[in-house]
Amino acid sequence: MEYLANDLKSNHHNHQAKHREDRDRLINILLLLSWTTIGLILRFTNLALKPASSIEIATIGYSLGHGFAAIPLNEIVSPDTLLSPLHLDTSLGYSDVYTRLIQESTHPPFYFWLTHWWLKLWFADGDLVSLQMARSLSSIFGVLAIPAIFGLGWVACRSRLVAHFAALLMAISPYGIYLAQEARHYTLTVLWIIASVTCLVKSIQLIQQKNSPPRWLSLVWILINALGVATHYFMAIALGAEAIAIIVVWLFKHRQLGFNYWRGLFLAGCGTFASCLVWLPLARGISNNELTSWIQTSFALNDIWQPPLLLIAWIQTMVMLLPVERVATAIAIISVLTIEIIVIWAIPKLVKGWRWQINSSADNLAILTIASYLIGSVLLFLLIIYGLGRNLSLAARYHFVYFPALILLIAVALANCWRSQLNRRVVVVLLSMGLLGSLTVINNYGFNKSRQSDRLAALIQTTSSNPLIIMSHKTHSETRELISLAYSFHRLNVSNNPQSATPQFLLNPSLVDDIDPSLYNLDRAIARTKPLDLWAINLGIAEKSLNQIRCFRNTARDLPETGYRDRLYHCE
Repeated sequence: MEYLANDLKSNHHNHQAKHREDRDRLINILLLLSWTTIGLILRFTNLALKPASSIEIATIGYSLGHGFAAIPLNEIVSPDTLLSPLHLDTSLGYSDVYTRLIQESTHPPFYFWLTHWWLKLWFADGDLVSLQMARSLSSIFGVLAIPAIFGLGWVACRSRLVAHFAALLMAISPYGIYLAQEARHYTLTVLWIIASVTCLVKSIQLIQQKNSPPRWLSLVWILINALGVATHYFMAIALGAEAIAIIVVWLFKHRQLGFNYWRGLFLAGCGTFASCLVWLPLARGISNNELTSWIQTSFALNDIWQPPLLLIAWIQTMVMLLPVERVATAIAIISVLTIEIIVIWAIPKLVKGWRWQINSSADNLAILTIASYLIGSVLLFLLIIYGLGRNLSLAARYHFVYFPALILLIAVALANCWRSQLNRRVVVVLLSMGLLGSLTVINNYGFNKSRQSDRLAALIQTTSSNPLIIMSHKTHSETRELISLAYSFHRLNVSNNPQSATPQFLLNPSLVDDIDPSLYNLDRAIARTKPLDLWAINLGIAEKSLNQIRCFRNTARDLPETGYRDRLYHCE
């Protein structure tokens, strides 16, 4: 009887344990679904609020198989002509997408192929692609990064608390939402990076257990890295950072282990290197491409110190942001001061969280790996900026390489602050700042487009009855800038005033003032349309030269800041 009673008691305890396990699993699933839903809502709110940037126009045009070289120069063209690369042509396929990228761009094709497939799902032949639908694919990948970073947090730390904090931080990250609301390939590359780092961490853990990573894991890792490089060439920086992390782990933890334990990593490295070589002929000319000349590093004394400060600024926006754009200067200053005060206050508490992890956990190898990856990424950025003379700090979008690693490390610190019950306030403050930052981005008070084509279009529409918009042409970048402006006019007319005056556009290929014959060509091009309002947008022709063809500047009107060098002339 005693044996039977003990057996019944054991079964009861097992049943209770299984019930608790099922309940905990359900709670974790519901929590992850909650974070994912929050991220989904934030990423799709006001998705089409901001105007299209030049690079987004490139994504749409190239994904449809169109190029921009066919837009005529020195000819007055209608908005329909400018917007022609944004219309779906079902006769163009994936080979046309690849051909256009090879001819006119500096990017690998994988994301553009996906966008080609995506847009064909939603539009019919001849339709003008909507900006919201073009951005939605990037937003979906941004949402998928939330459960992906949860998985990395679980694999790295075997802690659901760390995994949940990582997922929540990813869901409300202002920087993450900024990337997800761009019709670009950054969020997909973030997914590849999370998957690749997960393979790295898992392989290191197996080596720690004195097991060689299995061949299937190496092959999966190679495939992920290959797709990552085929999505964005900056995946190579992530791979370099992974190599640095492996070297650090080998030096400080496992130098004594033989090659047999490392052969899985060696196989993954060789396969990844081979997959990168496929793109070498195409990637080799990027640094000298005229489309990337704007990112050259300035070594002037006034500029040399700026890249590290910009890197710090972009890192902060991955966690928090307050209104700093399209607001009064006083509000922007208060926002910046508030962010910096909170950063200074939070850093010592985060450091305590990391120390708690190091002191309380028997296995800190994964944290060492992630931290080495993060530091290696930043060092590689600085090497590119100062060693190769390419200032990658100028654009926030390039820093997606170390974004997931930073989120995970902060999640580790927050989880330990929460466990210790000593610094829970820092958890509440940082999460609140992250949510405020996400609202800042989706309401257009942060991460504004550098060119405010919607504001310029509204200004021209309310100011001129017969506008001609002229822009100097150097590369396809200017063509896309003008297309973005035409697209803003289209959206403005559809939503507000379809009967408003239709602007005309002209791309001027000249960069020289008086000695260039383009001034004569310009006069001849606009002679039939005078009188008119000439809007000189980033135009490389001097005012005195325009006066020669009887176009005189309106100095009485103070034009608002739009990101363009815009001037208004009346041509008689």
